[in-house]
Parts: sequence; structure tokens; C-alpha cells
Amino acid sequence: MRFNRSELASLATNSSTRFDKEGLLIITERQEGIFWRTDVKLECWCKLRGNLLFYLKDKNPKSSVAGVLVLQDCRPRIHHEQPELEGYVFDLDFKDSPSQRIVTHSAADRLDWVRSIEACSHQQIDLQIKHLEEQIAAATAAKRTAAAVTGTVMGNRIDQGLPLPSSMFPDSWPASAPSATAEAPFEDLELSELPICETAISCDNLPLDSFGRPPNPRVICSVLQPGEDCLWRQHARTELLERERAPHFLCTMRFLRSAGFKASTRLRFSVHDVRERVSLTSLPLGHAEVALGVIQDATRLRLPLSSPRGECGFITLASWAPEAANELNPTSGPERTTNGLTQPTPPRSSTQFFQQATDNNSSSSKTTRQKGHRRTQSLPPKLGVRLFVPQQCGVGRVCVNPYQHSYRLHSSLGADISVLETLLESRLCCAVPQQLLSIWIQREKELLQEISGMGELSGEWRWRQMNLLEEHLRLLKDYSQAKQNIQQLMRDGVHYKRSAAKTDEALEFLPVNLHVQRMWAQNDALQRRGVLDIVTVGAFTRHDAKGRKCGGLIKLLQESKAWKLEQSNACKVQAANDAVQATKQLRKEIVELMSQLLQLASRRSARDMMPLCNEMVGKTRTLLNIWEPSIVEEAVTFIECHRIIEEPDNVLMEPMSPFRKITQQLSALELKSPELEDFATPVVAPPDLWPRGQPLMRSNSWHPSNSSPSSSLDINAIDTLQHVVKCYNAHLRTLEQHQAVPQEAQCSELQAEATYQSLPPSWQGVPTQSATALPPLQLIDLDELAQASQPPAGFLDTKLMSSSPSANYYRPTEEPEPLDLTQLNIEASVMCLVSKLKFFCGRCDSPAIRLRHPKVPLKREGFTVAPQQAPDVIAAPTAPPSQQLKPDLAPAPTLPAPAPKKGNKFTDGLDLSLTTDWVGELRPSMRKLRHAMDRLLKTARLMHSVQRLQQDVRCNRLQASIMYRRDVCFSQALTALVSALMLRLWGRELDSAYLSLLRELGPLAYFEGLLSLYGSETDMWSDMCIAIEDLSAVSFTLVPAAQGEVTPMPRITGSRQALEVLLPVPEHVLPTTTISFKITPVFFNIGINEKATLGQTREQHRSNLDNYVRLSQYFSRYRKLGLNATGAADASSSEWESLQSLLGYMEQQLRANVSKNVKILHLAEDACRLMGGLRFTSCKSAKDRTGMAVTLEQCRVLVREFQLPAKHVPFALSTMRSEGTRMDNVYKNIGKHKYAFNLPQVIMLPAMYRPPVGAYGKAQT
Repeated sequence: MRFNRSELASLATNSSTRFDKEGLLIITERQEGIFWRTDVKLECWCKLRGNLLFYLKDKNPKSSVAGVLVLQDCRPRIHHEQPELEGYVFDLDFKDSPSQRIVTHSAADRLDWVRSIEACSHQQIDLQIKHLEEQIAAATAAKRTAAAVTGTVMGNRIDQGLPLPSSMFPDSWPASAPSATAEAPFEDLELSELPICETAISCDNLPLDSFGRPPNPRVICSVLQPGEDCLWRQHARTELLERERAPHFLCTMRFLRSAGFKASTRLRFSVHDVRERVSLTSLPLGHAEVALGVIQDATRLRLPLSSPRGECGFITLASWAPEAANELNPTSGPERTTNGLTQPTPPRSSTQFFQQATDNNSSSSKTTRQKGHRRTQSLPPKLGVRLFVPQQCGVGRVCVNPYQHSYRLHSSLGADISVLETLLESRLCCAVPQQLLSIWIQREKELLQEISGMGELSGEWRWRQMNLLEEHLRLLKDYSQAKQNIQQLMRDGVHYKRSAAKTDEALEFLPVNLHVQRMWAQNDALQRRGVLDIVTVGAFTRHDAKGRKCGGLIKLLQESKAWKLEQSNACKVQAANDAVQATKQLRKEIVELMSQLLQLASRRSARDMMPLCNEMVGKTRTLLNIWEPSIVEEAVTFIECHRIIEEPDNVLMEPMSPFRKITQQLSALELKSPELEDFATPVVAPPDLWPRGQPLMRSNSWHPSNSSPSSSLDINAIDTLQHVVKCYNAHLRTLEQHQAVPQEAQCSELQAEATYQSLPPSWQGVPTQSATALPPLQLIDLDELAQASQPPAGFLDTKLMSSSPSANYYRPTEEPEPLDLTQLNIEASVMCLVSKLKFFCGRCDSPAIRLRHPKVPLKREGFTVAPQQAPDVIAAPTAPPSQQLKPDLAPAPTLPAPAPKKGNKFTDGLDLSLTTDWVGELRPSMRKLRHAMDRLLKTARLMHSVQRLQQDVRCNRLQASIMYRRDVCFSQALTALVSALMLRLWGRELDSAYLSLLRELGPLAYFEGLLSLYGSETDMWSDMCIAIEDLSAVSFTLVPAAQGEVTPMPRITGSRQALEVLLPVPEHVLPTTTISFKITPVFFNIGINEKATLGQTREQHRSNLDNYVRLSQYFSRYRKLGLNATGAADASSSEWESLQSLLGYMEQQLRANVSKNVKILHLAEDACRLMGGLRFTSCKSAKDRTGMAVTLEQCRVLVREFQLPAKHVPFALSTMRSEGTRMDNVYKNIGKHKYAFNLPQVIMLPAMYRPPVGAYGKAQT
């Protein structure tokens, strides 16, 4: 009785209270002091009410209450039937408390008390309720049958709690209309659908409690479900107001046809008095029933509230229907009849609504709707009669599963502010990570090809080579498994990852709790409407299920940088990787230019060919100067020294080594450079990597039809092969540790090499006896595997390294081509191609170009086996080949110097007037250039693999772990960003100003963080900083959406270092020129919970200052475009001054360096909104702190843009947090309507971020 003493005392002493049983009992009461404790037997008057047993101070029934026993989880028990010295005893056994001893004066009295206490248990009450429900259902069915026979219904159905008959209400919809009679199933909400009506609720004259205090009212709307059960299902409810007899509720209720509502639907509005907010314990005050058609036809409807105790006040329903906004033309659509008058049917969607409103703007309305009479002062000051519905554009095409809540607020001018809050899931939550994983899987395959293309190495390099193979196989398996898990999630129709599953490693590439929070607001008096979109998502990090901390990506990258400084060749590895990526990018761009040249040549458009030709020459010149000859020669020398060359005489006699068996299993993958059909060489079936007499016939051999890069991977095969490589790698390390002593080097070297070619006996379960008796390696037999279960195609095919001149990898037995020879082929091809292009353009006398100065190729010793094939080379007259390259080149015979003439040797014999097939003349030169560039890429990849092999093994492992963590964080960040961009492109109207902003500057992306730099959230903040920074390197391009595509799907291309996202947009808004852009991300983080007081803020402060500098630079570039906040041109100077003052004040707040300074976040929000940026809000799981921040930003926008009075902000803020979409988000994640805060945590939050009482509690976050 400590918390609600007065209420319990009032209940026990109130003469009108009906008790289940009363009488005298002897209760044993425990009394305690500082130094004593005793049990006192007290004979007093006791009263039983429900599960509360009150005992008074003495035997007088009117005395005051001494205490109360809560009979929860209690069972009465009689030990002995015979009386004891005190009387007839029974005990109350509690589940978690000591038993209570009670004595009565007679056996009959004891039996009555035991039965009464047993009847008050929850189990007994549930049985009684179920029995009563069955009786009500039976009585309702009997009355329905009687009413159908006699046509009459007797009794006051409202007082009996039964639904009203349809005959008591004039149905405003004809019975013959399909939309009025069909029972629409309850289905998902449709964004474009117009509601039948929207209703605001207010009450007056509600009864007081026994102490004369006003109630805490809340209204719950229930709908009668169709069927024989006649059960009421809760449809909506209002917010909770405290101590109000005449409440005005902000929450409104919307009724949609898709949810099964029609004019004859029965609604019940029940008013409850919530006595306790935490447990939501409430008492019903009364209810009123009405048909939806009556609400729709009446602007205001005042109904009495009925209860068994009599009338208890009134409820007023103020409604708005779609046709109230515009009088529709009767001939524009279907008609309905009401009271003999023909009226048009209301539109079914917002698109039809706006179309009809536009058509009728020119014609004046002859009749107006009569406003309802204001009967009492309980109604709001001003209630409009227009129903404002937002035009959602194409939101439904990029988002799914909407949750909506509507409000009616009052502005300072007395007008209404219509607010519609919507929570949606992004359709791209699983699609974007899946495409990224495909790119990373392809990259791991390429690295496996590079390492295999080096061939089998000797000595310690064999162990390092196998270690790299093991690392890449592990990454390939992890990426493939993650992609498979996401595909399964997509098939199940799931579009978001719950916050409770954030530590699930199977779904770690998906962002946590990704949702779109949209608020639409309309102020009719100001003629202003607007939309606020915020993407809420959990922190971009890799959650550890065991809670282990690693410092985040910032710390890991710093450690990697310090490790690289200690390594001599760390810079070479990075330079080689950058050179490979640059070579791939330049080759791709040159191929695209050649494709455009072919298209122009087919149209004989000579004028447009020269600019493309000059651009191609510039890119080719850059391609030739990427690699330094000294680095290439160093890598080639390394390969020559350490590669094991198989002698032709012993190729059929010796068994295949484990390395070659392992690489032989890397099968059935097509890894070719992007080709164009005009000048690509057809690819034939690839030869075997390790030919031994008859070629190996594989059941899953390469075939163009089954080698698509998008084919599924056999994860079990990857896992098995990884295990084999791991065991072989461990065996090699063991051999390295037990190497023979130096004095026996000659004999031990041969034995060690023989041991390297054998396998550890533990693989076969045979004890170690001798090195010569070891069994061969048992790998996966592709033929047996195919015959057993017919699995999908394998995951790697090194045979494709030599499938055609377009293959991008060397065979393990192939000699690398000299760099000078490759460059000579590229230069000669370009010279020939450019000369022909100039000839077609009428410049016959132009000399051949020179891309570089001729260099004398260095002499080196070649391989003794597998000589290099003669390449396709057009020899340049000024660069005579050396003696070493004579077999590969075909130089022209020495002739006396001819007389000077116009043109060059590439165009001799061509006559422009006789040449009609320009494409046929250009294609051979383009094909040769393409093959030469592919050979350069082969050499580049070989150089990269050599540099990686020479790097320290621990450095490779550290970089692999950092790369994987970075990929996880980047996948989450890019998914959120692409979702926001697609929402902006499809969810709103695109004007020329915004398209020019994309073209000239790119959008601003503001990420708001609420993380505390303490504990595990420090790692999350560090990961978010790097992931958001990586977004600035991604390129975005607008492309037209495919015809008939219901869900526009972005496509991600490129590599890890150069990603490009193709965003589909409606074709009618896409200009003729291509729009490509990059975003400017800024990240401001301020911790607001109790851990922010304990954490360090130095790194956070430094990061916020750096992001402020970036924001200021973006504002400077944005101002030069001359766009204002609305996207219109010719912005006024006052608007620029307002934005400038915001940034200036923001800098002052940053310099102050105050803990929990949330003003920084508010100023950044305003600046981002004024510049048309994208908004993101994040905390650990985007559920609790994010919900507080999002609702606060919505109220700030309503105050700033729609003139919501400041005194109404706390009430509106509490309503949105307790009854809005953020509470729906909490329920979707944890299954409870409670924010995961406790009272100390709420006290430590800033005042504006505290949830309302009753909306938080113990919950799993």
C-alpha cells in the first residue's frame, strides 16, 4: 500500500463497493523493529474483493484499513480438518513469499473462505469469462434467428453490449453496389488509397472518481468482425490524457476500404480511464456504437456514452470525407443514390482524387456542405471540413509494408495542421548487399586465379602460396554463404533485419532495422504542405555476438598502416594493386570508346570520330606509362627462379603434385574481360592446365551456357577444398620447421622436395612410416561428384586462363610476355587504328602518331619449356626488334629509303572513294589492340600476385580481416544510401532544379549519430566513420527505368575501389544528357544516454569539426548554384543569410565542446533540410534513441515550417512517441510496446529526448 495507499483505502471503506466475502478472521501479522521481530495474532474484520484481501484494524466493519494481502499465485491449503487451539486453521501458500496463517471460528466458515479465495484466482476468472463468452455468443445467435423470423429486435442493445441492427441506420451506400456489399478482406495498407473518412475525437462531461478527480481518458475504436462469432477487433486508439473531463485528442482515425470498411460497418468507441500508465491498468467508463456511414455523412456527431451505471458523458466525432475537399462532377465517375439524390462515388485513390480536383478547378461549386453545429465547448477551437491526402508518387514501388498514424494539430493562427506519419520498409534491404557480395565473390575468384597462375613454387614460397589460397577460399566461402542467406531471406519476403538479430553473423551484411520515416504535413491557412523523409538505420558495424572489442576500423587501419611502415614491400603491394585496378579501368574505357567508334563508323560519321580518337590516344598513353619496367623485370625474375618446371619426359610418369591437384579443382568459372561482339575473338573450349597424354574429360566442363558469373556456388565444395588446402598448408609448415641440418643440404634438398610432392599421412589415417610410402592426395573427383549428386557448376576454372587471347590470366606453365613487347603491340595497334580513322576523316597526309619513345628491350633468359606463342604484332618502322624477339616479329626486309610521300604505311593501298565498309577496316586493328591490352593485364596481375606473395603472412591476414569488416560496414551504409536516393527519386516530384543539383554538385547526405564513445559503441562509431567516408567514392548514374518494371532495381557495377550504382528513374523526368554524381557525406555524432557521461569525447569532437568543414565547403558550392531551399532558382539573400547564420552558430556550438550538446544535431538537421539533403538517423539499433530523435525533429519542423505553437510541442511529442509509428517500429523489433529504457537511463537523457511515462520499460534491445 505504499504507492496507492489512498486508492486502496477508498476501495475498502466505500459503502458502495460490493465485496465477495466479509467476516472475522484471526491473521498472523509479522511486526519488526531494529532489534526485534515477532508475530502478532490479530482478530479483525476482513473483506475480499477480487484478489485483494483487506484486513481492518479491529473487529468493527467500519474501522480503517490496516493492510491488504494480494492473492496472486496463491493457493489455500488445509493441513488438519480437526480444530487446533486457536481455532480452524488454513494456510495461504504463495509462490515466492512465506505462507500466511489464518484462523476461523468454525469449520463451515473456513470452508467458505477457502472456496472464495480459490474462486478469485486468475485461472478461475479466465474460465468464467470463457463461459460467459459462450453464453453471449449463444444468446446472440438465438436473437439473430428470432430477428430474422419476426423482423423485430427487442431490448436496448447498446446497454447489453451487442451490435446495433443495420435497420436502425440509413445505409448511405446502395445494397447493389459491389463495393458496399462485398466483404473486403483485411490486407496490407495501400499508400495511394483514399480513406472513406478521417475522424477526430473529443469527449465532455466524463465522470469523476470517488475522490472527485478527473479521469485519465483514452478512446479505443473497435470494429465488429464479419462472421458468426461477432467479436470486436481493436482498430485504433487515441493517446492518453491526464486529468481531463473534456479531452481533445490529437490522434485521428482513418477508415480504408482495403481494410474491410464500408458504410454498414459497426464501430464501437470505448472510453477508458487509465489508472496506472506503466501497466496500462484501466477501467471502462462507457461506450457508444455507430455505423461508419453515419460518421461519413455527418460532419460532427455527438453521441452519449452508455454503461451499466447509466450515462457517463458524451463523445463527439468530427469527420472529414474525400468529397469535402472538392465537389466532384457527377458525370465523372460512378454514382450512388442517397435520399433520392444522385452523388458521385468518392475516388478510390489519391491519383484519381487529384485528377478529379484538377478537372473541377475551373467550375464553381453550386452546393456546399453544411457544417455541423457546435453543441458544447468540448470541441476544438477550429475543425476544418477538408480531408487532406498526400500524393505519394511512387513510394509504393521502392517501399513496402507501410504503417500510418494521423494527427490533427492546431496552429497559432487557429487553423488545423494535418499530419500523416508513415513508417515503411525498403525493398532494397536485401538486393543491394546481394549485388555487392557478387562483386566481392568475383574479386576473390580473380585473386585465386592470380595465385594459381604463378604456377607451383619451390621452397618456402610454396607454403606462402598455399596460405594465400587458403585465405581467399575462406573469404570466398564466407561471401558465398552470406549471399545464400540473403537470397533465402528475399524468398521469404523479409525486407528488414530485426534489432534482436543484429549479432547474427549469417545476416551481418544487412543493415539493422532499416526503415523510412515519412511525415507529411499540411497547413491549409498558410497554403503550405511538405514532406520530411528520414532513413532510420542501426549503426554500420559488425556486431560481435560475444561482445569482444577490437577498436573499430579506425584503430585497425592505424595498426595496419604502422605494420606496413615496418614492411619493405608494403608500398609495392598497394602500388601493384592500384596499377591493376587502373589497368582494368583504362581498358574498360578504351573498349567503350572503340564500341562508340564502331557505331559511328557504321553510320560513316567522320566528324564525330576524331574527338573520340583523341580521347582514346590519351587513355592509351596513360595505360602504357602505368608500370615501371624495373618492377616487372624483378617479378619475372622471381618467377623464373622459384617456379617448378615440369620436364616433358617425366610428365606422364610422375604423379600429379598436391598443388596441381588443388588448382585442378578450381573449375568451371568464366573470368574474362568485358568484350564486345564486334571485335572479340570467339572463345573455344579451354585446354587442360596440366595435360597428361589424354585430356581430362569433366562432366562439368566449361560451356558458355552454364558458366555465367551469376551461377550459384557450391558452398560445400568450397568448404571441402578449403579444408584440404588448410591441411596441406599445415603439413608444409611442419616440414619447414623440421628441415634437415645444413651439412646434409644436398641429400636433404631432394628428400624435402619429394616430401613436398607427397601428402601427410593423417589425411588417409595411415601412421607415418616413410616419406616414400605416403599415399597420394585424395581430392574431389569431379566425375564421381557429378555422378553421385549432380551438384551445380564449380566455383573456379583455371583452364579459362588460356581459353582465348581475351583471357586475363597466365597458365601456370606459360611464360610471361615481356613488358616491352606488350607495349609495342599496344602502340602498333593504336598507330594503325588512328591512321585509318584519320584517313576516313580526310586526313590522308597525317603521319603516324607516337605514344612513347622507343626503348631497347632488356635481354633475359626465357623458359626452356612452353615457348611463348607468336603474338599479333604490327611492327613499327622506327622501333627495330632485338635479336631475342626475332621469332616473334616479322620485320620487313631492308629496302633503300623511298622518296617522301604523303600518308603512312597503315593507309597504303586504301582508296577512300572505294572503301565502303569502314567497320570491316577498323575491326582487325581494334581486335589486336584488345588482345594486347589483355596481355598487359595478365602481366599486371602476375606482378601483383608476386608482390603479395613476398609480403609478410601476418600482414596478409590482418588486411583480410580489415577488408571483411570494412565490407560488412560498407554494405550496410550503401544499402541505406541507395534506399534514400531511390525514395527521393521516386517518392517526390523531380524538378529541373533538383536535377541540376545532382548534375552540378551532387546531394548532401547527413548521417546523425547518437552513439556514446564508451564500451562497444566506440567500435560502432569508428566503423561508421570509415563506412560513411567510403560512400564518397561511389559514383551514381541515372538511367531510365525498364518498361513494365514494377519494382525499379538499382544495378551495382565496378570493383571494390571504383563502384558505380545505376539508379533507375521514370523516363519522362530523365533529361537527354546523362547525369552522374557523387554524394557529400557528413557525420555528426553526439552521445545522449548515460554512457555518454562516462565516455571520451575528444575523438568525437575532432570528427565533428572535420565534418563541419566539409559541410561548409558544400554550402559554398551550393550557394554558387543559386538554388534555395524549395529548389527554385533565384534564391533571396535573406535565405542565404539564414543558412549562413545557422552554420556560424553551429561552429560556435562545436567550439564550445559541451557534453551532450544536441544543438549541434538540430542545426545540422536544419542546414541539411534547407539544402535539400538526405537524412539518416542512427543509434545502436535504430529503435529507442532514434525514435526520440526522429519525433523531436518532426515537431521542430512543425514549429518552424507550419507554425505549431511551442506550448503544444510537449503534448504532440509525447503523442508521437507513445502512439506513433516509432512505437510500431519498437513492436516490430521486440514484440513489445516499450522503449528499452529504465528510469535511471531516462533521467540521464536530455529533457527533449525522454519518452513519456508508460512508454518505456524493461525490454530486450
